[in-house]
Amino acid sequence: MNQHTAPVPVSPLSNVPLMTREAFASAIGLPLGVLTAQAERGYWPQITIGKRVFINVEAVRLLAAERAAEFAL
Repeated sequence: MNQHTAPVPVSPLSNVPLMTREAFASAIGLPLGVLTAQAERGYWPQITIGKRVFINVEAVRLLAAERAAEFAL
C-alpha cells in the first residue's frame, strides 16, 4: 500500500446477504425500535430462520438498484 493513500472504508452492508435487525439498525443509523416497527409493517424485507429474524440486505440492494435505474431514465 502506498504511504499517501488512505484505506478505503468498507461499509458493513457491503457483502452480507442477511443481517440481524439489531446490526442492520446500527449500520443504517436507525433506532432498533423504529427499524423493528418498519420491518413489521413490511418496509424492510425480512426473513425468519428459526427464532431469529434477519433483514434481507440483498433484497434491499436489488430494490435500491431498480429504483435508481428508474430515476436514471
